Amino acid sequence: MRRYIGYREFVQRDQRSLVGTALLLTGSHDQAIRLALRSFHTVAQTWPPPLWENPTTHAQIALYRRFLQRPGSAGSTALVRLPPRQRLLVVACLHDGRTRAEMAGLLGVPEKTVEEEISDAVKTLTKGDESRLVTRMANAAGEASVPDLTERSMRTLRRRRTRGVLLGAAAVLVPVGLIAGFALVQQGEVLNSALGERSGPRSPQAAPAQEPAAAVSTPGPAVTPAPGATSGPGTASGPGATPKPWQAPRTSAVIRYAMPERCPDGGGDTPPRAGEVSCAGWTLKLVSDGRGGSAECEGRDRCESTLSLPDAAQRLAHGDDRELPRLAPAISPDGHRVAYLSAAERRYVAHDLESGVKRYLSPVLAPEDTEDGTLVSVSSDGRRFTVTLGDRRLQTDFTTGALTSVPAGQVPATEKAADWLREKYGTWKDSPSGKYAAAVTPDKGGRESLHVVDAGSRRVFKRLSLPEVERPARAEVVGWPGTREVVVKMSAASGGGLLGYFRMDAVTGRARPVGGLPGGDPIVLGAATAL
Repeated sequence: MRRYIGYREFVQRDQRSLVGTALLLTGSHDQAIRLALRSFHTVAQTWPPPLWENPTTHAQIALYRRFLQRPGSAGSTALVRLPPRQRLLVVACLHDGRTRAEMAGLLGVPEKTVEEEISDAVKTLTKGDESRLVTRMANAAGEASVPDLTERSMRTLRRRRTRGVLLGAAAVLVPVGLIAGFALVQQGEVLNSALGERSGPRSPQAAPAQEPAAAVSTPGPAVTPAPGATSGPGTASGPGATPKPWQAPRTSAVIRYAMPERCPDGGGDTPPRAGEVSCAGWTLKLVSDGRGGSAECEGRDRCESTLSLPDAAQRLAHGDDRELPRLAPAISPDGHRVAYLSAAERRYVAHDLESGVKRYLSPVLAPEDTEDGTLVSVSSDGRRFTVTLGDRRLQTDFTTGALTSVPAGQVPATEKAADWLREKYGTWKDSPSGKYAAAVTPDKGGRESLHVVDAGSRRVFKRLSLPEVERPARAEVVGWPGTREVVVKMSAASGGGLLGYFRMDAVTGRARPVGGLPGGDPIVLGAATAL
C-alpha cells in the first residue's frame, strides 16, 4: 500500500467538510456518508495526486458529479426542495467557494445561467439575503454527525487491490491458455496432415488449383548503418518518425560544455503547432581522466569525447512570428547531471550520467505552459532542478525525486528583476544563487565592461574591465562556473572571429584564458573543474 501514503491523512482531514457538503445536498446523513465515501474512492483511483492537482478540489468535484448522476433528497428543508442542479450551484458556490465560471464549465451551461439560478435560489430561501443563507448552510453542515471514514476507505482500497491482482492474473492466464490451445490444435493438424488423415472424403472440386510460383527477385546486400552513426538533430531516421527518448549511457566522464546542433532549414509545408518542438539536438563535450572510461581513453591523463543528445529541445513553436530565446539544457556544476525539455516526451527530464538515474521534472507540457517561455535551472550543489512554466515554478530534488511547487515569495532576485535586466542589458547570466547577474555593456566612452549586478537592489555591484586582446572585440557572458567566477567570450568586432574565452573573478576582475571552447553558437558550461 505504499502507493496510498498520505491518503489516510487526506480522508481524516477532509471527511467532515465533504460529508457536510453532501448533507446539504441530500438532507440525509446516511446518503451523505455514502456520497462522501464514493468521492474519496474516486480520488484514490489516481492516488498519489500530481503536484498540480488539489485532492480536496478533486473530491468535491467527484461528489458534485455523483450527486447529479443520482440526486437524492431525504430531508424537508427548503434547500433540499430546490431542483438538483440549482441546489448544487447554491452549495458549491456559496458554501464550498467554487466560482460561477468554474461551475458553468463543469455543468456545461453559460455563466449567466449559473448566476440567475443562484440569485433565484437566494430570493426563494432567504428573500435575497445571501450572507444569511451562507450562515445557515455553514451551521447545518457543522451539525453533521461524521463517523471516522478512514478505515472504511482503506478497506475498500484493499478489496480493490485484491480484485485488481486477480483480474490482472486472469488477464495474463486467459491469453496464455488460448495461445497454448491454438498451438496444440495447430500441432494436431500438422500431425494429421503428415499421417495423411482427413476428416472425410475430399472431392476433386474442393482442391484448389495449383498456381505457378511467382518469380522471386534476389535481394541485394543488406544496408546497415555505420557503427556510431546517429540521425540528424531533432529528426528521426525515417519519414514521419518522431524522436525517441534519450537513453543516457553510464559514464564517469563529466560534461565540459554543451553546444546546439544545426537546426534544419524551415519552410515545411505544414508549420508546427504552438507548443511543439520545432528543432532539437545538442552535443555534449565530455572529459575523462582515463580511469573507468572507454578503451581509447585508458591510461591518458585527459580524454575528450562527444555525446549526441538528439532529444533535447532547442526551439518551440508559438503559432506566431515571435522569436523567443533558445531552450538550453542545464548542467550541474560537477558535470554529472543534465536536464532538458524532451522533444519525444514533451516534458522536462534530468539524467545522472554516473548512476544512470533518470528523473521527470514536470508534467507533459500544454501549449499555454510555454506561451511566455520556459527554462530549467540547477542549484549550485547540483541537487535541485527548477522548471519555470509561465508563473509556475516546479522544483525537483534529484536525490529523492520529490517534486514541490516553489512559492512566489521564494522566486530568485534575478527572476524578479528579469524585465529590468532585459531592458537595461538585453542579455545576461544569473549566478547559481540567483542573487547576482552578469552582463557586458558599453561605458560612456564606448568601451565595454563587465557589470556584476545585485538583482535585489538593482545596483551595479562591480564594474570590471574586460581582458586585453590583440584586436577590437565585443564580449558576451557565457555563464557562471562557480559562485564567484564568470566566463566571458571575446570575439572580433569585425568578422566575429573567436579571440578567446576568459574566466573572470566577479570581485577582483582577475582574468585567465580558457582553451578548447568552440566559437559560433552560444554554449552551456558544465563542470567548472573541466574548463
